[in-house]
Amino acid sequence: MRNQPMIMWKTVARSLITGSACKMYPAREPVLFERTRGCIEMASAKCILCSLCAKRCPTGAIEVNKEKNFWRIDRFKCILCGNCIEGCKSEALRMANHYAGPTIAKQGESHDVVPPKDKKEKAEK
Repeated sequence: MRNQPMIMWKTVARSLITGSACKMYPAREPVLFERTRGCIEMASAKCILCSLCAKRCPTGAIEVNKEKNFWRIDRFKCILCGNCIEGCKSEALRMANHYAGPTIAKQGESHDVVPPKDKKEKAEK
């Protein structure tokens, strides 16, 4: 029991010399690694509304509606597994290494997508 205060003083002295071991988050932005799983990003210009991403999502966080031409993700359901990215044929999805911002209410992120037929017609004109 007599050694316990000495161990604590060693830690205090080391912290005074080397600085804090804590991350200074609000003051300094965190350094994120290249493979950090932050959030799913969608490029609506590349999407072909195939709905493979929705079928591969284990939590049902992604919804694709071909009739109304939209793609939606529920950030609260998404577990960042990357299955949707692997299944996307058109490479419209990617994993960003920054985190999605905090929200107060449960809300999804939706994107309006131009259907593949309309993309072909615009390209021909």
